Amino acid sequence: TILFYLFSILAAQSQWVSQPSGTSSFLRDIEFINRNTGWAVGDNGTILKTINGGTNWLMIANPAVGKPLFSIHIVDSNVCYVVGWFETIIKSTDGGASWIVIRNNGFGFGSSYDAVFFIDENTGWIAGTGQKVLRTTNGGDSIITDPLFAGNLHDMYFKDAMTGIVTGSGTDMFKTINGGSSWLNVTMPIGTRIPDFYKLSFVNNLTGWVAGSDNRVFKTTDFGDTWDSITRIPVSSLTSSMRFAEFIDENTGFVGGEQGYLFKSTNSGMNWMRENSANFPPALMKSMNLYNDSIGWVVGGGGKIINTTNGGQTMVNVTVNENTLPKKFALEQNYPNPFNPETNIKFDLPEDNFVTIKVYDILGKEVFTLLNDFRNAGRYSINFNGSNFASGIYYYKIKAGEFESIRKMILIK
Repeated sequence: TILFYLFSILAAQSQWVSQPSGTSSFLRDIEFINRNTGWAVGDNGTILKTINGGTNWLMIANPAVGKPLFSIHIVDSNVCYVVGWFETIIKSTDGGASWIVIRNNGFGFGSSYDAVFFIDENTGWIAGTGQKVLRTTNGGDSIITDPLFAGNLHDMYFKDAMTGIVTGSGTDMFKTINGGSSWLNVTMPIGTRIPDFYKLSFVNNLTGWVAGSDNRVFKTTDFGDTWDSITRIPVSSLTSSMRFAEFIDENTGFVGGEQGYLFKSTNSGMNWMRENSANFPPALMKSMNLYNDSIGWVVGGGGKIINTTNGGQTMVNVTVNENTLPKKFALEQNYPNPFNPETNIKFDLPEDNFVTIKVYDILGKEVFTLLNDFRNAGRYSINFNGSNFASGIYYYKIKAGEFESIRKMILIK
């Protein structure tokens, strides 16, 4: 009983926790209406619903069988809209128990839709790869098609029935002030680099953010009339592009994207710290929903859903010395050892490699992931903080290609 209690405490320390989705299909959007009730949609006609904060996800039967579903908008506990490829627009008015087909073309036919936004159960807009915006004022009974644009559209946000923004590929950022009857192209300060703009985030009627596929983060304080390029996420745009920005207030937010990269800012996007999202192995993060500054969910490739209930977890400090490249793989004994509460672990990489370092308890159960990322050749030092762990014996194991090594460390409080 004591050992089970100890393991339960250690498992609870993990600040990004995997939730069982019951599917391996790519999940493309997630939205919660309150702390417990949320929805996620994705490929193969996947619609998931939870009523307990994601502890359990239920597969919801729907008429978009096999379709890639890209976006969901929840109006209230009963009404929600889902859109996807091949002219898919469906709606539920009873919390997913039954569905109304607004449009549902065959595979390979018709326009496809990436984004949906409704301000109430009747008035909403839909946009996507068909290079157009659709609008309705009667819950989809009739749909008006607004002017064509130059490129594909990815996301949208309306602050009221008249004023909204839609993001897209290349230089496509548009704003309407007449409910979508006409759209004006917004000039983005992109210079010579032309990124795609995916999911954007607003916290009030003025302030919002969007991340470009070149990993620059842009901010507006006048609801999209002007944007500033405030910073750049510290990853290579050749290997990972950001796919969403999600803020809960004017200070706290996240961006995430390819290769499982997730970053957090607590100063309005001016600076970013890498999150330890090891429970989301290198795959595309596509969408995030924050309930408050502590609770949030992320979805993406492989049916992955991760959740935090305490604001996430900043990546432990990792430093590298590339002045002298090592000649062989090595994992050194941590120092100090015993330790309280911090210790350093050094390891050598003679060649570029994907590196995993995990911590196990005395029973051999994995309790923490220190590192799960690609690293260039070099000598590294990684800090482990045991403040949230009980005193005892732990083991840390490295895996880099064919190299594996394990060592013992002792935490004494």
